[in-house]
Amino acid sequence: MDIKNILGGSNPYVQSKVDKGEGTEAAAAVKAKAKAKSQSSSGDRVSVSSDAKLVAEAAKTAQASPDIRVDRVEALRAQVEAGNYNPNPRRIAEKLVASDLDFLR
Repeated sequence: MDIKNILGGSNPYVQSKVDKGEGTEAAAAVKAKAKAKSQSSSGDRVSVSSDAKLVAEAAKTAQASPDIRVDRVEALRAQVEAGNYNPNPRRIAEKLVASDLDFLR
């Protein structure tokens, strides 16, 4: 005995796909055309905020600047060699804390 004969020759799950218009090549082609039409009419767009432009400009400027500020290094070296370099521990600590706070924001 064949199950297909009992169910009238069709599988009810396949039949529901046919009723919905799924599973056929023609239905797939119609869906593909509709999807292409909706995508082409809306198109992809990108908009960049003024803040993002500012960040990009700052990053570009930072990349262009030298890694070592030679003039500052030479001035500090001269102070150390002359014995005039007296770092302010409180100011250093304040700058470190401020830097960490900026990082956390």
